[in-house]
Amino acid sequence: MQTLASTFKLSPAQSQAIFGATRAIVEADGPAGPHGQKLLNFARQTLEIDVQTNISATAPFALGQAVTNPQAREFVVHVLVIAACIETRVSEAGEKLVHDYAHALGVRSHWVALLPSFRKRRTFAIKRALMRRSPDAKRLFERTWNENGFRGLWHAAKFVAGRYRNPELAARFHELKHLPVGTLGRKFYDDFTDRGLAFPGEQGGIPEKMLHHDLMHIVNDYSTEPAGECQVAGFYAGFSHGDAFTFMMIILATFHFGLAVSPAIVTPTVGVFDPEAVTAAYLRGRKLKVDVMGQWDYWQLMPLPLTEVRQRLGLPPLTA
Repeated sequence: MQTLASTFKLSPAQSQAIFGATRAIVEADGPAGPHGQKLLNFARQTLEIDVQTNISATAPFALGQAVTNPQAREFVVHVLVIAACIETRVSEAGEKLVHDYAHALGVRSHWVALLPSFRKRRTFAIKRALMRRSPDAKRLFERTWNENGFRGLWHAAKFVAGRYRNPELAARFHELKHLPVGTLGRKFYDDFTDRGLAFPGEQGGIPEKMLHHDLMHIVNDYSTEPAGECQVAGFYAGFSHGDAFTFMMIILATFHFGLAVSPAIVTPTVGVFDPEAVTAAYLRGRKLKVDVMGQWDYWQLMPLPLTEVRQRLGLPPLTA
């Protein structure tokens, strides 16, 4: 099984230092709760630390000495932000520890700076920060402008107003019903019709440039329930350019804290974030070889069996 320790080539000393910092934050204001204990159990596994090894809290300066690579340091800070949020609340003690660790690692993170808003449940401040840093929103705007210019922006405005129609595009999606069962296109068609969703080009249909999200649900066999949405977010965090950790913060806010920071069609839920499932999705996303958020011609994959689609995207079989 792929682990964070093997992926980032962590030494035993580094793994233990990271675990000690994670434990210190989870237990900052008392014994770990159920979510915190689940995180610590999984952290031992993915950092390849023997269950019999007793590891005390890591001091900030010791973590700074153990982890020296700049990219690894940023990744560790992200892990510690998750640890601070894992019990569906942020404690003052946990927040302070994350600040101390980030300072010792020399990492200035806007996500660390956002922890007070999570602690005080300031929904608007969190939503504003997420919207400003979302790689998905930035890529969507850039693609719309670069590929279609003012015409694309006009179509986007019509979509927001509920007035955009493209009958030819919608008809192309309806033709997918004739593909064999087990192909990407047929699975996409069946999923959309079973859920009563409109296809791109129809009234209420999503913009075609946003379709990659639904296709990644299908390709990876992630459900559209909150747990599956968390997995998709982890997957995107694994391959996205820019501030990819935004995806993690979105699901922590929406599906772990129950804050209404996502579009109105998304129902907030409490306590859904599963560290093991999300990490597995993150590591899977790192293997993706195609920029599905860019100018990706998914139509050529629609007639293919899902097993072949995964191979072409560089993804391992679902059992791997």
